Amino acid sequence: MRAYIYTIVSVLLIGSLLLGGCKKGSDSGGPTGPETPPPLGGSPAILSTTAVNDGQDLRIDWSYVENAKGYKVYCDGSEIWSGTDTTFTIPGRNHVCQRVEVSAYNEGGEKRTFIDLTPVSASLSGLVSHDGTSGYSWVKMDFSTGDAVVVQQSSVDPNVPNTGWFLFFNNGGTPEFRDVGMTPIGQAKMELAFTANTSGSLAPGMGNYRVIRQVASGGFYFFWADNTAIGYGSMDNRDYFGAIRVLSISGSGPYTAEIEVYMQLNVPGLRWVPEVAANSKGGGL
Repeated sequence: MRAYIYTIVSVLLIGSLLLGGCKKGSDSGGPTGPETPPPLGGSPAILSTTAVNDGQDLRIDWSYVENAKGYKVYCDGSEIWSGTDTTFTIPGRNHVCQRVEVSAYNEGGEKRTFIDLTPVSASLSGLVSHDGTSGYSWVKMDFSTGDAVVVQQSSVDPNVPNTGWFLFFNNGGTPEFRDVGMTPIGQAKMELAFTANTSGSLAPGMGNYRVIRQVASGGFYFFWADNTAIGYGSMDNRDYFGAIRVLSISGSGPYTAEIEVYMQLNVPGLRWVPEVAANSKGGGL
C-alpha cells in the first residue's frame, strides 16, 4: 500500500514538472509583439545644391542616413518625391520652391533638413532718369553681398567684381533700363539683361533678355546677371537671376521711379524667384 502511494506521488510530481516545462517552453516561444525600429542616424546633410538645365531645375545631393528606409523631398510643405536614392532633381517647370526639405524616414519616424531659397530683396526710391539734375540714375547690384543701391554716375566702377550696374534712361519720353555696357562707361563684370513685362516665379530661358528694355509703372521684369569675367552669352552656374518690380514711375521727363529688386543668391545660376511675382501689379509693356 505504501509503495502504491509513493508511486502515485512520483507520477504526480513528474507530471507537474512536465506541465511546468511545457508552459515555460510555450511562454518563451510565443509572440513577443512588434519590434521597435532602430533609430535614425540623424537628419540628412545637404552635400550640394546645383542649378542644372540652364538654371531651370535644382539638383540636390544629400548624405546617407543610417537605418533609413528611404528619403523624401518636400516643396513648400508638399511631398514631391520619395525613394532610396540620395539625390533628386526638382523640375522647375512643375515646382519653384521657396523652402525645400529633405527627410530620412523609417517605421519609427522621420527627420528633416531644409534649404531656404527666398530671394534677397531691396526697396529703392529716388531713382531719377539720366536727364534729371540729382544724378541718382544708376542702380548698383552686388551679387557677393546682395546689396542693391541707387548711386550717382561718379560711383559707377565697371571693374568691381561680381557687380552689375544699370541706368534708368529717358529715351525721348520712353523710360528704359540700360546695362552699363550700353553706355560710354563700358562693360561691367556682370552684364544685366532684362525680360519684357511678365509674371511667374521662374525666370525665362535663353532668348528672352535684352540689355536695353523699355519699362513702365507696375511692370515686372526678370533679369539675368551674366558673368563677363569668364565669358558670357550662355547660362551657367556663375550667373545670377532675379526680378525687378517697378512700383511707380512718375513725371513726364525727367522721371522718378520706385522699384523693388529681388536676387536669387542661394544657388548661383538658378532661375527661381519664388513668392515674388504673386504680388505683381502688372504693367503695360
